[in-house]
Amino acid sequence: MTTETTITDDTGSDATDGQGFHLLVMSLEVFWSQPLPLSGVVTVGRSSKCTVQIEDPMSSREHAKIHVGLAAGVPVLTIQDAGSANGTRVRDVVIKPGEPASIQPGEAMMIGSTVLMVLQDRPTGGHRRIWPHAYFETRVEEECARAAKSHASFALARIRFSGAAPWTRVTPILAQELAAPHVFASYGPKDYEILFIDTRPGEAVALMQKLAQLFRVSGLEAQSALTWYPNDGRSGDALLAAANSSLKKVAGNATTGDHIGPHASAMQSVRAIATRAASSNINVLILGESGVGKDVLARLIHQMSRRAGKPFVALNCACLTESLMESELFGHDKSAFTGAVAAKVGLFESANGGTVFLDEIGEMPPAMQAKLLQAIELREVRPVGAVRSRPIDVRFLSATNVDIEVAVERGAFRSDLMYRLNTLTLSVPPLRERRDEIETLTGTFAAQACRDAGREPATVSAEAMECLLGYRWPGNIRELKNVIERAVILCDGSEILPAHLPLDKMRPGPGELVQVRDAGEGAAGGPAPRAGRPSFNLPPLDDPEEESERQKILDALDACAWSQTRAADLLGISRRTMVTKLDYYGIPRPQKAAGRNAALLADTPAE
Repeated sequence: MTTETTITDDTGSDATDGQGFHLLVMSLEVFWSQPLPLSGVVTVGRSSKCTVQIEDPMSSREHAKIHVGLAAGVPVLTIQDAGSANGTRVRDVVIKPGEPASIQPGEAMMIGSTVLMVLQDRPTGGHRRIWPHAYFETRVEEECARAAKSHASFALARIRFSGAAPWTRVTPILAQELAAPHVFASYGPKDYEILFIDTRPGEAVALMQKLAQLFRVSGLEAQSALTWYPNDGRSGDALLAAANSSLKKVAGNATTGDHIGPHASAMQSVRAIATRAASSNINVLILGESGVGKDVLARLIHQMSRRAGKPFVALNCACLTESLMESELFGHDKSAFTGAVAAKVGLFESANGGTVFLDEIGEMPPAMQAKLLQAIELREVRPVGAVRSRPIDVRFLSATNVDIEVAVERGAFRSDLMYRLNTLTLSVPPLRERRDEIETLTGTFAAQACRDAGREPATVSAEAMECLLGYRWPGNIRELKNVIERAVILCDGSEILPAHLPLDKMRPGPGELVQVRDAGEGAAGGPAPRAGRPSFNLPPLDDPEEESERQKILDALDACAWSQTRAADLLGISRRTMVTKLDYYGIPRPQKAAGRNAALLADTPAE
């Protein structure tokens, strides 16, 4: 990885200052940035001769070229694939080799699993990186000497994580919130330290609170301590000793305000089991409704495992056709099929030594299930068109929002694959069962939305919070985030009010629906059919579990005005699965039911 590089523009002048732009390079193993010139060409690839050297296995020696220039005083940025073997993606589309593609600051460019991003307004100060403790000690001593002469004050912070905290997860958060001249470093495998320079006490405390929120959202549990020069010490050793002593006190007092970590009791047992599972190499199946954070839990298991420094590769099995999925998972040889102009490394091979996360595993086609089972059992893959298999060393995590055992009983999912995937099963509870998380998540999402919008932080009023706590959140955490982002956009002041929430959509969920009566029904009559339900009769089922599931589907359809798509989202299943269940239980589809009702009305004499 490049540590220092001087970029020269077309005129040969030194342009290391960046002129307001820098290139951010991110992957699961690296996180660093490099200034860009005002104009010129920046080469990217594995070769040491490239301006920006990346160690991605899917990168060619000279993979791409980034062109920086000016047109009428306005910066113009383009990227050009230099005929690479595995292609370059811009806006999630593979660009044509040799043809420049326009890019905007903040847009992601993908080379394998490495993300490149041009950012603006980069202050001078070199690379943002995590420093070793020895360098940090030197900087603290220098700051002590400077503060002694100028009678100034500065802060030193220590952060200790209770679980695994690889720098590939911690550094992006620190780099995002701690601009130069602040310095952050690694004190140990689970310990990090920050030097706040020219910062007022209130600002340092606010930054630490913001870091606490971001760590919590990322599933990282930590404790922190903040010490000051000269109150807590006049040397680097004294300040570090004071910070370490404060951390020990925090560890012995779980009620301290310096504790950074998740507060949701419903998730504590799940996280505890996930932590124990992370230390082994067993396959884990994660169950839960759509939007509960199954992918977050999978990443957490990877981060706490011995594979934390290796790739984490995720694939949504519901997004690809069977032919595309096989190529994505196993790769293909050159000329394996029409259009295969070059060999491609599959996700399993690219994740060697790391973790593969298969989301929506319940939507995987049956033919692919057999090939996946073979890959798990033999620990080898055979690319499409290849004659020999290749060994792989990966850990398999999977997730689904469908009842996988029911799918096995119906023959939609292989039982032998299920037993391979669920050596351990974790069930993530829905947000309606984790109401103690809503307030914390709301504050985090609001703060993030305000930062993204470039506006002052907004708080949530007590009335609005009452509305949020009273809603069932069928879309779970994903829905909560969307609601808060919408509220921040609509909020002109410093407080989010109920008027900024979509109260018309935050209606009761299944089981809480208000039942209505027909106009001619008396007070003594029984409950009438729910409004909006088509008229039809369903025979009772012998299996109580199937009867219960069918009733849940009917309740969801009632709640969504018999919209199949919205009811599927409410139940946390795909629309395709929803249609399958409707056919299985003999529930007329909304269009068919509507047609039946129209026919009945046509045969009914007018009053």
